[in-house]
Amino acid sequence: MPDKISFSLNRQKSLKSKILLNDLFTKGQSIIDYPLRLVYLEIDIDSEQSFLTAFSVPKRKFKKAVDRNRIKRLMRESFRLQQNDLSLPRQTIMMWIYMDRQTPSFDLIYNKMHEIMLTLNHQLNVDQKLIKPNGTTQ
Repeated sequence: MPDKISFSLNRQKSLKSKILLNDLFTKGQSIIDYPLRLVYLEIDIDSEQSFLTAFSVPKRKFKKAVDRNRIKRLMRESFRLQQNDLSLPRQTIMMWIYMDRQTPSFDLIYNKMHEIMLTLNHQLNVDQKLIKPNGTTQ
């Protein structure tokens, strides 16, 4: 029987540590495909997960918590469906940030997240190929 693909996005995959969040925003890199921004950082953490992720919608742009929660729910669902497309060479922490002032459709979030994931896969795998096994760069 073939292995089943897991589409779950459980608590073990969520980024909650204040220390890791601080490191993410001080040392991390960013990919922007408006209206989404991904801040990510490759890191060694004591976790069996290949990634930890969080989602954010600014209170400054959406005053009502209902609107912020809806957008975060759309982002989580879109990520949950596409998480298996990520091919991360190392453990990665990431924060998805919604930057627009209008409430998005699911299709918009899904497509923009897919484009960012393709860019992330390309950047991380290219960076990995530039490092030789003995630790030197080409």
